[in-house]
Amino acid sequence: MDFEIFKLNMILELWYIVLPMCVFVVFAARYLENILMSLLGFLLGSFFVSPLIIEWMGRVEFLSGLQQKLLENSTAHLIFVLVLGVLCGAVLYGLYKIFVFLAGFLAAGALGYYLTRLILQSKELGAIGQLDLNVLVSIGVGLSLGVVCGLIAVRKSSQVLAVISLLVASGLLSFSLVGWSYVLMTRSPTEEISKMFESQPITFAFVVVWLVLFALSVLLNFKKRARVAPRESKSNKVNQ
Repeated sequence: MDFEIFKLNMILELWYIVLPMCVFVVFAARYLENILMSLLGFLLGSFFVSPLIIEWMGRVEFLSGLQQKLLENSTAHLIFVLVLGVLCGAVLYGLYKIFVFLAGFLAAGALGYYLTRLILQSKELGAIGQLDLNVLVSIGVGLSLGVVCGLIAVRKSSQVLAVISLLVASGLLSFSLVGWSYVLMTRSPTEEISKMFESQPITFAFVVVWLVLFALSVLLNFKKRARVAPRESKSNKVNQ
């Protein structure tokens, strides 16, 4: 995979934005569902969507000039990244319930469809006209399971959102820690940070740090939530 497309050096160079936001997400994921979605949209829009759009501009003739200006002018590039991050944050803030439902629907629907096809592989259910019943049953199971899991995902949207946000935030924190260590040890410019993934030990260290940070952040958020729940139930019983 060509990591240079994502301009990963921006994550290091904008450390004064990335680190505070990621730390805030790690500690506040259990509290602020709506703000969390905006922050997640901002991070995704700024550091994942914007590089892809800039790369796409180079393939469109009338936008290639704009791409060149963004790449040459660091101020214009920063403004573009921040504006796109704000836009993505606003979009996800307004539509995240739909995205949560679609994520649950597609994941569970695909799983249900392929598992049913696998189970019915050695059986022949026949056909209705030109329609194969094996395919129809698989589609029916996939759609049913997808709708149920999509609705469950929406009902548990705060937990789903918290886990996704923690995954992104811990990944960015891991990249910042390992990335800056790589830059300082090799004395490479930040523009060449994508080369660190050419080293298997460094890539392994990045993944390990990411998983450790993710596990700790999940424990931090959901363990405290579990402790608060019994206290609330006790207070409700006392009031009754």
